[in-house]
Amino acid sequence: MSLDAILDRRLLIISGKGGVGKTTIAAALGVMAARHDLRVLVAEIEGKNALSSLLAAPPLTSEPRELRPGLWAMHVSPEEALSEYFEVQFHAKRVVKPLVTSQLVYYVTHAAPGLRDILMLGKIWYQVARKGEFDLAILDTPAAGHAVSMLRSPEGFLEAVPVGTLAGHARRVSDWLHDPEQVAVHLVSLAEETPVKETLETTRLLEERVHMNVDRVHLNMLYPPFAEDPAVNAALDRLKTPRGLRPRTKDAPPLSDQRAQALFACGEFYRDRRAIQQEHRQTLIDGLDGTASVIDLPFLFGDGFAGKELDLLADVIEDQA
Repeated sequence: MSLDAILDRRLLIISGKGGVGKTTIAAALGVMAARHDLRVLVAEIEGKNALSSLLAAPPLTSEPRELRPGLWAMHVSPEEALSEYFEVQFHAKRVVKPLVTSQLVYYVTHAAPGLRDILMLGKIWYQVARKGEFDLAILDTPAAGHAVSMLRSPEGFLEAVPVGTLAGHARRVSDWLHDPEQVAVHLVSLAEETPVKETLETTRLLEERVHMNVDRVHLNMLYPPFAEDPAVNAALDRLKTPRGLRPRTKDAPPLSDQRAQALFACGEFYRDRRAIQQEHRQTLIDGLDGTASVIDLPFLFGDGFAGKELDLLADVIEDQA
């Protein structure tokens, strides 16, 4: 893998099953890229509102806002994207405000199949490729099923409406999405049966229906080994019972039978959980068959998630990229 394969793109599309941490990974990628003196835009689309709380910022708007040096964030909705499209395409700035306050925008954005998704993708294309305001955009998409239909939307629209101004717009967006030098898809998964199955299925659907390949899979919340030192791990493996644990605590405060049993049970759960995760990880790697690289991300044990945890994940991604 190469870090340049991430940083040299103009758009990273982040998708995966709901609840696997897509927004967290999108933000961590943005933090990592901004460290390399890039102007980075992290965008969330309608229906998502986790990015602002993750970055400890007020609710996002359609205008990019700088949250860290070099790191910008925004919210994208089809209604706002259509309003901007009217301003740019038809120089109709005077009619945009009454248009937005009427119900016309709602009906227009639902008039053609996939138009809402095209408008949101087009907004990102305009900010990055047309205006050149940012070096890299990271798009935090909905759950994988919607993401597949979203990325398929320009082709679907062109099949229904092959000519006209909007068709030309859809064609430009489609050409951009299908340029592997410009755009890459990153999926996020957990080392669990259902997320791994959905990740492999999404990879297949993207190849077959959208003609896009997955570049990276971020395997989130992996339990790390007990210790990096193999000798320490071997010693822990030899503790077969709580009774075997007690003689090793003679220099520590007394350890009751009850606490020894609880500690041992916790260790057994951790060990079993990690073993199961590693099995699912191997299933994912075997299913991808070398078509995408896997980045392992640790489970961060703690009371909350803040800036330092985001920086840590950015470090891990960069180390493995």
